[in-house]
Amino acid sequence: MSADDAATPLASEASFSRVAFANAATTYVIIGAMSSVYGPLVLSFSHRFHLSIPQAGSVLSVHFIGSLLGVLLGWMGVKYLWGRRVLSGGLVLMAAGAVLAGFAAFQSRWILFAVAVLCIGLGFGTLDFALNTLLARTAIEGRAHRLSFANAGYGVGAVVAPLLIIALRAHNFPWIFLIIAGVSLVLSTLNGGVHAPPLKNEIGQHAMRQMKVQRRPILITFIVAYILYVAVETASSGWLATQLHHSGYSESTGSLVTAGFWLGLALGRGLGGPIHRYLGYKTLVLGGLIVTMVLGAIAIDPSFAPYVYPLMGFVVASVFPMGLIWYTVLCPHDGDGLALIILFMMAGGILGPSGESLMVAHFGLGVVPVVVTLFALVTLATFLSVLRFRPLVVTPEATSH
Repeated sequence: MSADDAATPLASEASFSRVAFANAATTYVIIGAMSSVYGPLVLSFSHRFHLSIPQAGSVLSVHFIGSLLGVLLGWMGVKYLWGRRVLSGGLVLMAAGAVLAGFAAFQSRWILFAVAVLCIGLGFGTLDFALNTLLARTAIEGRAHRLSFANAGYGVGAVVAPLLIIALRAHNFPWIFLIIAGVSLVLSTLNGGVHAPPLKNEIGQHAMRQMKVQRRPILITFIVAYILYVAVETASSGWLATQLHHSGYSESTGSLVTAGFWLGLALGRGLGGPIHRYLGYKTLVLGGLIVTMVLGAIAIDPSFAPYVYPLMGFVVASVFPMGLIWYTVLCPHDGDGLALIILFMMAGGILGPSGESLMVAHFGLGVVPVVVTLFALVTLATFLSVLRFRPLVVTPEATSH
């Protein structure tokens, strides 16, 4: 019997060996680094490729488009392929794109660089979706710890990338892409301990299709909640440095506080598993958003803002992984539902910063923490509405096909 034929305790359950789980956590570091590497390099892109700042900044949109397509690629992958192959494929895509990006940067070829970033985005989206859905399919015992600890790597990567840029100096950015490519290639060889069968023939998936009407309001509510959550995260992390600089702090302080936000997020997710044992996933989601609102109100005072934002990263950290657990409890075996949540939540990356930009244009930079607080309030209200739902029960009639 091959490894691919081995049975798991439940047909829909995924499992990770210790090495595979460590590899998954490190993969989160890589995608976290990719999420934060472009912003600090926009000026360097402008100089290297002889572009205006807005033209150079379009690389963020290219990455976002690739990420959206990558989520769809990951969705199809976990349906029809074994999990280890999807993860390795995503890492190879990211490595190929990063190598091409480094080469294009050395040659100052902008179009080729944009194509490379699109390829990186494809790998990013594939990995972001596959990692979260596979970890959400692991055994209930310890699931919260696995999701929280692995997702902490994302925050670590988001801190490491700016520090690496400082260490190597921004004009040497092609080497950063080559480093990411090398690490991604190594990680692509270490997924042998991932056991996750494709979902296309899962009884649970068939049952969820049969229960589509009952699932629909739950899924729509979670999609809205996650779009708003990502808006909270991006509105705060993306604008806090500008707010602080406007309040009289140096640019270095703004950068350090931004790194502090991501570090707080990494610590919050790392500790989410142990805390979950005492508080539960609902308390961590709802409580985290309530405290975020309080901290946002405190950050209106510029003298407190530098200390508040890292704490905000810490308390909001558990909303993402614990919300996924909440959904899998209400709609077990629903890989398609998780795919849609992760796909649509990326809209929050547009809603948060653009909402901040609109409000700042009308009311000034002092409104930044107010907008974050309002986003947190609406997110809280949406998650509170989830309390009206009860877990869907898969009956024998639903599973027969």
